[in-house]
Amino acid sequence: MSVTRRIKARALELGFDAVGVASVTPPAGADAPAAPDHARFEAWLAGGRHAGMAWIASARSRERRADPARLLAGARSVVCVALCHEPARDAERDARLGRVARYAMGEDYHRVMRDLLRALEREILDALPGARTLWYTDTGAVLERAWAARAGLGWTGKHAGLISPTLGSYLLLGEILVDRDLEPDPPLPHGHCGTCTRCLEACPTQAIVAPNEVDARRCISYLTIEHRGAIPDDLRPLTGDWIFGCDVCQEVCPWNRFAPPARDPRLHARALEGWSLERLLEIDEGGFRDLFATSPIRRARRAGLLRNACVALGNRGDAAAVPALERARVSDPEPLVREHAGWALERIARAPGSGPAAATGADAT
Repeated sequence: MSVTRRIKARALELGFDAVGVASVTPPAGADAPAAPDHARFEAWLAGGRHAGMAWIASARSRERRADPARLLAGARSVVCVALCHEPARDAERDARLGRVARYAMGEDYHRVMRDLLRALEREILDALPGARTLWYTDTGAVLERAWAARAGLGWTGKHAGLISPTLGSYLLLGEILVDRDLEPDPPLPHGHCGTCTRCLEACPTQAIVAPNEVDARRCISYLTIEHRGAIPDDLRPLTGDWIFGCDVCQEVCPWNRFAPPARDPRLHARALEGWSLERLLEIDEGGFRDLFATSPIRRARRAGLLRNACVALGNRGDAAAVPALERARVSDPEPLVREHAGWALERIARAPGSGPAAATGADAT
């Protein structure tokens, strides 16, 4: 068995759902990027599509994405892996808590991928004595989807996510850079989105401004996770009851009819029984850290999550949420939360069927 085949076999044995290898092509000139799709990435940055994620646009980040050898000297190969997260939804939980992106309802995928990537890295080092490696999973200056596509794992869909013809797009990606030559896999000859534009049409905020191009400034995932300030007034009604991330573009993708369940139990969704949007508005900083200690949701921070919960309650328009929102508007320590609670109260007051009690909170308890 060749070293490459041995590495791939071990990846699947560990629990990864797909694995492929891409070759790192050295730059042809000082300004020629080695990484695939780098020109598109630069154009995305030039258009300001990265919103407030300034670290992505730093000179250091851009240089590293252009050439993996800036991450690992002498990098020759990229071992790309994919892990399916849970595609199922829980309607009862969504009704209580609002909607959370599927990948975020289990244990933090960074922890899960870290454990598996470290185990695969040990296999590589055992098979290639003296080799040097470096792994990433959504944490480094690596064009993950582009390298995965080069390694034959799928193609970049019109929603800008990687789509596998056998697994769909509910995927977590990881990479291990290796300073040795491995047998590369051929990329798929072309994508298979065809004339389908369901993801572009379904995006609630029209954030997919062109095939393969997402404007983070309008993306619900960015607004509810990375964005630290107020959600723009014109976008708040469009975010619906998503409180962390968004799956709409993937929910309408026909390829996700084939999405398998997560094999790793750590990626199975938590029920969070007893919790609701209203109860989230009562959580303090310590409670937030405890509840989401091992969850990706902690990325939004307490203020961000409660901001999102206020918007979700306002969009639902249920007067039963008025007391909780009124308490948040008056007494939450974060101005961001207080302002969004006030917005939600006004939206509920304007909802069809709302009366004075909904508008003021009187007799709502």
